[in-house]
Amino acid sequence: MKADWVTKVADRVEASVRQRKGENATIVCASGISPSGPVHLGNLREPMTVHLVAEELRGRGWKVDHLHSWDDYDRLRKVPAGVPTEYAKYIGMPYADIPDPFGEYDSYATRYISSFVEGLGRLGIHPRYIRQSEAYRRGDYREQIKAAIRQRFDIFDILAEYQNLEGQKETVDERRAAYYPFKPYCDNCHKDTTRLTSYRDEDAALTYVCDNCGHEGGYSLNERIDGKLLWKIDWPMRWSYEQVDFEPAGEDHASPGSSYIVGQRIIEKVYGVKAPYFVGYAFVGMGGRSKISSSVGTTATISSALDIIEPAILRWLYARRANNQAFDIDYGQGLLRMYEEWDALVRQINKGTANESNQRLFERATRTSTEEVVYTHNAVPFPLLTSVIDVTQANEDQVLRIISQTLPEMENLEALRSQLEPRFTCALNWVNSYLPDDERTHINISFDSESFAEFSELDQASVRMLAEHLDASWNLAALSELMYSIPKVIRGLAVDTPPNEELKLAQRSFFIALYTLICGRDTGPRIPTLLLSIGLERAKQLLTPPTADASQQTQDHKLATR
Repeated sequence: MKADWVTKVADRVEASVRQRKGENATIVCASGISPSGPVHLGNLREPMTVHLVAEELRGRGWKVDHLHSWDDYDRLRKVPAGVPTEYAKYIGMPYADIPDPFGEYDSYATRYISSFVEGLGRLGIHPRYIRQSEAYRRGDYREQIKAAIRQRFDIFDILAEYQNLEGQKETVDERRAAYYPFKPYCDNCHKDTTRLTSYRDEDAALTYVCDNCGHEGGYSLNERIDGKLLWKIDWPMRWSYEQVDFEPAGEDHASPGSSYIVGQRIIEKVYGVKAPYFVGYAFVGMGGRSKISSSVGTTATISSALDIIEPAILRWLYARRANNQAFDIDYGQGLLRMYEEWDALVRQINKGTANESNQRLFERATRTSTEEVVYTHNAVPFPLLTSVIDVTQANEDQVLRIISQTLPEMENLEALRSQLEPRFTCALNWVNSYLPDDERTHINISFDSESFAEFSELDQASVRMLAEHLDASWNLAALSELMYSIPKVIRGLAVDTPPNEELKLAQRSFFIALYTLICGRDTGPRIPTLLLSIGLERAKQLLTPPTADASQQTQDHKLATR
């Protein structure tokens, strides 16, 4: 069986750990996110990548610790959309110390952490969480911080190799002498607009001045830690402290002079150990007409995705793409195609016809080492659900009644509703939140005689034939076959006649006629889905001319027996 990207990364992590730690080691896999605002689907790629690799390693018998750092001790850099503009006064303060803008959580950081943690749990991802504001203030990193300050000149020299020092007011020697890799938060204004002015190694005493409020302060790192290492030093410091074996990051972190490249050198120089195995991951975006932009305050978060995508399917979207392959998650019509792809995979699994790669992918999507991940087992096609919800204006009783007509074995509507979860709720949410107004379907009240009179005789005959065969073909597969067969039979062709351009035009003309009679326009949802959505009786009403001899003209055009 060909190895997928998860297997390949796990192979390399495993080989690295064997060399560095030995066979009985616990493999530490790390991910991290800064809770600067709503945590979006692009951020999800990091913990998802770590989780999938960790699960593969667990399946091989390794003990694995997936730790996830919340970088809530980072400074607020800008006020994101959706947050009151007066929060500009908190720029420079750590997220953990900023009040929740809507008064529901104990801090700004907790607001965005809580939603993401809940979403990860629904996806079957349960890492060991570390809040950096707590780890720093507890003194977890005290000795590592002191080591970095002691070797500040070595760190400066490494950083300088990747910087353009031309045009600086100070000379390189002046900048080197003034450099410290640690930045305190001011005791007065609580911002990181500070500069260390001295450090005494024997008692770890430091002094600083704040450029924001002018406060001059100081303390010993042996007594408290109210500040953090700069990012390119903070990351390798944590690798060392947590003994991390694997941590991915965005592809930009592996470019020359970037965090990982610099961090590799700093961890060896300052802490005497090697950097963890690293892979870069590509961008995850959002597609469709409903594209969400963080710049306007609405972001494609895990919670918004799980409103419309079943948890196992969301895992599948990430698992099937190599870590270096960018992709979009479509909140528009592409979502319907995505569900159809998933349903095709599930049918293969259930029939035992899936190849080994698809079997493995399905396992990664639906199971972890500790739990099964939710998906709809008795699934009605998502396009059918959304179409029915659309045309019934989300009347749940009507939706279930219509859907039950396609499932004769399921007469109990309450039981049906339960069996359709979580897909039923996902479909409701998608129609109500993401289906644009101009794509909504409005069903005609009665037969449109005026439009029917303008159709060609062949299209009129095709409509009549369809109406006559609805009773015998009232399921998705039969209606789909009927739709393409009728234009052939009406023209005296066998139903297995291969399509040519002339026949495709004829089929298209027939489809336009049906859309016109059903919803008064020339496009809409797939016609078999649309017909099932409005129900059998209404379909016959809208497609049957109100004349006594309506079927006379089609008596010679019976469908060939197959």
